[in-house]
Amino acid sequence: MRIRIFYGAILLLPLFASAQKQQPPIPAIGASIEVSIVNVDVFVTNNAGQRVRGLTKDDFEIFENGVKQPITNFAEYAGEAQTSAVPAQTTAPAPAAAPPQPRTIVFFFDRFYLPNFRNDPLFASLKKLMHDSVRPGDRAMVVTWNRGVLLTLQDFTDSVKKLDHALNAVQTMSAKPLLDVTSETKWMIDFAQSIDDFSAGFGVSTVGDSLADMQLQSIAEREKYDLDHKIRTISALMRSIAAAEGKKILVLATHRLSRDAGAEHYYAAGRTSIPGEHEIFLDMRPQIKKLEDTANANGVTIYPVFPEGLTAAHIEDVGPTPADYHILANETPILTEVAEETGGLAAWGSADVAKLLPRVEEDLDSYYSLAYRVQNSGADKERKIVVKLKRAGLVVRSRREFMEKSDTTRMEDRVIAALFRIPPSAGTIPLNVALGQRTQHGKQYRLPVTVHIPISAMTALPQGNQYAGAFSVYFAWGGVVGGVSDTTHEMKTFRIPTAEMEKARSGHLTYQIELNADQHTDRVALGVVDDVSKDFALRLIELRR
Repeated sequence: MRIRIFYGAILLLPLFASAQKQQPPIPAIGASIEVSIVNVDVFVTNNAGQRVRGLTKDDFEIFENGVKQPITNFAEYAGEAQTSAVPAQTTAPAPAAAPPQPRTIVFFFDRFYLPNFRNDPLFASLKKLMHDSVRPGDRAMVVTWNRGVLLTLQDFTDSVKKLDHALNAVQTMSAKPLLDVTSETKWMIDFAQSIDDFSAGFGVSTVGDSLADMQLQSIAEREKYDLDHKIRTISALMRSIAAAEGKKILVLATHRLSRDAGAEHYYAAGRTSIPGEHEIFLDMRPQIKKLEDTANANGVTIYPVFPEGLTAAHIEDVGPTPADYHILANETPILTEVAEETGGLAAWGSADVAKLLPRVEEDLDSYYSLAYRVQNSGADKERKIVVKLKRAGLVVRSRREFMEKSDTTRMEDRVIAALFRIPPSAGTIPLNVALGQRTQHGKQYRLPVTVHIPISAMTALPQGNQYAGAFSVYFAWGGVVGGVSDTTHEMKTFRIPTAEMEKARSGHLTYQIELNADQHTDRVALGVVDDVSKDFALRLIELRR
């Protein structure tokens, strides 16, 4: 499901319109060099896995793209009850622990199934993590994903009672058996194979793939679409908290986060691998890399877990099948990679996940924060990060890259935050957004939207005998089904004769669009940015039924 947006022309009062066909570029305010602070959270343990406290800035080195960077900011964060932490062997006095940072925690639950004897201990550990980690002033939310349906069971809150209620709902859902789609696949493929065998017995040869192969390919391609959609939604969630201060983590409980989409269906049908001609298409590593980049661009540490583990272990007196081991091998390397690239930890199987969660709590309480300065390039740019310790015998863990953001990406983040109803700054441009009369067209409806932008709020710079400016309009949609869309945007320029500029300031620019939506779309986020001054405005349009 998607929303189609038809862009109308920019409408200026006739007095202000320019009819020139070829226009010079919009002038810039002036060259400036922007410098950003890159913060890297670092976790240090000894060989026994105990937290090491009391290290100083001089114990660390940080490298960007292989070049050592001077550490400009340093802090140690340590919870009051760190029984597993050990002091560093140092003669220098350790600096006092920094005051705790605010925390933003997202619990994302894919639809999975565990019998009660595994489900109950897992959720008891999740609730303990939540109870011990969410403090007054923190923000935590609980969302679920089930085949294209994103449900927010609890919006951001610091109320442990409300979060408990949401986790109880997920626990109840996770105790209900899922439809065994791989068993259905095996039945379908066996039937298709019988037709292939019957045809072969009469000397009828298939041209290209057999019916069974084509059926498997079709099922796997559907899984790829669903997985790609889920990954984009998870990325949107992380982008929505880009502006949050302090510590940001995502506890990602998955049913599928696969290297090869749909491989479980090939395994269920008795195949040990995906045919080479389909393997490239089903390879999800490029999408996983984008997920990691999004996490690192927004300072989010991911803790991916696969609670089901070996699926057949759910059933009493039934051991894991070869297909179960193949599925595990298709899932776990991706979980490990996502955790390592973003500075988190991974686990699979409900028992090991429960053991991991206290370490997540330790990560929230005990870590070092290192920072260095970078000169921005103005583009979306990946920078590799390596943190090293000068002392032997200690283990260091941190994210492995910093993703610089362009102005376009920053504005997209703001629009996505508005879409999730996270209240970022509304900006400084006083927009007036008017909705027209909705008209039904089959199962869809059309909704005219008019955006009025005061000219006095825009920056126009002299260019010959006129003033020139530009603005961009951003849109993204969200719905009950399908999660959220990618953002789309369009830039428009305007020019006003110098002699008419004073009078023009009392007018406005009008941007018109027509939204085509279906019954699942319930909101549209709109953003306008002045491409000269970089001032912006955000609005959330609720599409009431």
